[in-house]
Amino acid sequence: MLSPKQQTLVPDLRGKTKQEALALLKQAHLRVGALAEGSSTLAKGLVCEQVPAAGVRVPWNAPVDLRLSRGPSDDPGVLKNGKEGASYSPPARGKSVIRLPRQVENPPTSFLKGGTKITLVAEGLENPRWLTVAENGDIFVVESRLEIKKQKQPNRVTVLRDTDGDGKADQRSVWADNLYLPFGIAFHRGFLYVANTGSVVRWPYKPGALVAPQPAETVISDIPETGMRQHWTRNLAFSPDGKWLYVTIGSKENADIEESPRASIVRYALDPTGKPIGKLAVFASGLRNPIGMAFHPKTGALWAVVSERDYLGDELVPDFLTEIKENGFYGWPYYYLGPHHDPRLPERPDLKKKTLVPDVLFPAHSAPLGLVFDRAGNAYVALHGSQNRSRFTGYKIVKIPAGRKKPQDFVTGWLVDPNHNAVNGRPAGLAWDRDGSLLIADDWAGRIWRVTGK
Repeated sequence: MLSPKQQTLVPDLRGKTKQEALALLKQAHLRVGALAEGSSTLAKGLVCEQVPAAGVRVPWNAPVDLRLSRGPSDDPGVLKNGKEGASYSPPARGKSVIRLPRQVENPPTSFLKGGTKITLVAEGLENPRWLTVAENGDIFVVESRLEIKKQKQPNRVTVLRDTDGDGKADQRSVWADNLYLPFGIAFHRGFLYVANTGSVVRWPYKPGALVAPQPAETVISDIPETGMRQHWTRNLAFSPDGKWLYVTIGSKENADIEESPRASIVRYALDPTGKPIGKLAVFASGLRNPIGMAFHPKTGALWAVVSERDYLGDELVPDFLTEIKENGFYGWPYYYLGPHHDPRLPERPDLKKKTLVPDVLFPAHSAPLGLVFDRAGNAYVALHGSQNRSRFTGYKIVKIPAGRKKPQDFVTGWLVDPNHNAVNGRPAGLAWDRDGSLLIADDWAGRIWRVTGK
């Protein structure tokens, strides 16, 4: 056994330059081990992570691994494709912060940038989160929001109509209200479907109808309600062949062991009329909070965007867009983006081997919501924006060209300055209009936008 004289305490090297860290290691009779770089809120070149941690007693001449900061960045990390599939090189863990955005009062109507033309379709809505377009061009908007403090919630579906063809909604009607935290909405085989937080309901629909013809029929009632903060959202999507209805279910906690079907995408078989039959079946799991779903126009595969876990620092864990594999496991809560272990959870070697690496990464805490594909296979994602990151990120629409992995800015302007909390709104749901223009629901500003041109 080593005597106390042959052991030493590892010094705290975080925030030191490389030269300062080497000097401190030498004073402590230690040596530098592996050197690496990673994104961090610390200035470039400073030590942002060390192993072993400060205060640990180790033998003389033991190695201490250092990770040097590349500086604050919106780079979510590096995805690499090798012979054994995709792998991910993560940034360093760090200190977490809560930094809430502040809605600008009376935001202008000409601040957005992107596309070829951006126009305002409607305003004065109450938290428009999701939307879809009827065959006659009416826009059906879900107005819904869950606050930490109990307030009166809209909990309704509103119909917007453009009667004079100028591109702006000049007529609106409440289709249905008194819903329970509605979110996902879709037309299918003569019915309008809406996903509440704990159920799916439907009404018969005839083109041109502005008000629900009868009380809602509950067709699904076996999904868990609410969840952590905004994890109450239940989105829905019908498969192109009309055989399945897919529903998203978020986790109840940020990072904890939970029973199925939490943190998953489930599906239901449909009868010839399109009505769900039987019990839910988990299609894919380990998805902390899947929200936007869409089927790829070329392959027919289901894709989804997922908000990953919090409180591992500004740069972890990146949110993502990925193809959803049947029976696929995506890591939550034990692992993320492949075999990277969440230190707050026990190891699960059996699940570590199964954890899939997603296709496209977004900066951590971007909060992706809406997802659509165009006919060419380009993806468009609404990044609702960060609330727990030192430097704000998101608050924009990004485009992922077909076959690419790197998102490109498509519509920006909601975020005034990434170093300050003022925002002009927050993009949420996306939908294609009949003319091929992109509709955007801005839930914080209560607006619907139209983008023409890609």
